Amino acid sequence: MTGADPRIAARATAARLVAIGVALGLAGLALFAALHSIVVRPIWSQVAVGIPFVVAIGLAMSWSYHEFVKAAPARLCATGGLRFGALMWLSALPATALANIERVRTHASLPAWFDYVSLVLSLVGGALALWSVTRSRRAAVAGAIAAATLLAAGGGPLPVIRNGRVVELWFGLFVLEAAGGVILAQMYRRWAAPPERSQAR
Repeated sequence: MTGADPRIAARATAARLVAIGVALGLAGLALFAALHSIVVRPIWSQVAVGIPFVVAIGLAMSWSYHEFVKAAPARLCATGGLRFGALMWLSALPATALANIERVRTHASLPAWFDYVSLVLSLVGGALALWSVTRSRRAAVAGAIAAATLLAAGGGPLPVIRNGRVVELWFGLFVLEAAGGVILAQMYRRWAAPPERSQAR
């Protein structure tokens, strides 16, 4: 609509992104609970405790995907969502690798200061992941915040070296985040994308 007030349109988009983020977070919580129950042990009785954390993740992811497709409109599709989810999983790789190297080196729990190192690494990882695709500063900032939120709300890097079940959970998270990216792309295309973009796909 050419005569629409840009501020009203921006508020409407923001409201849709919030709705998408909440829906994505709740869907992600159900998927994670199912994954954890299959790989480690059932946690259905504890699911409600995680709602604030997954909502925060969902909001950060929906904003990040919004900036992702603004800078790279061709990514407004299921394949683009898949790539976005995979990039978000990869953004945690530096923090996860360093945390596990430190565990092997010290044969002990991680020191308290390592939480800050992990946070910085996730910020850098998220920024680089989206910058590599979009060359957009806004997308890089959104990616950094989304990656840091994902890592912090998830309790930090997984101790992959601890046992095989944690490794399975870690790779399961890759599948979950990639699938979450596809779900996010479809919700975004239906609810938040400009009409000309959503109709073109």
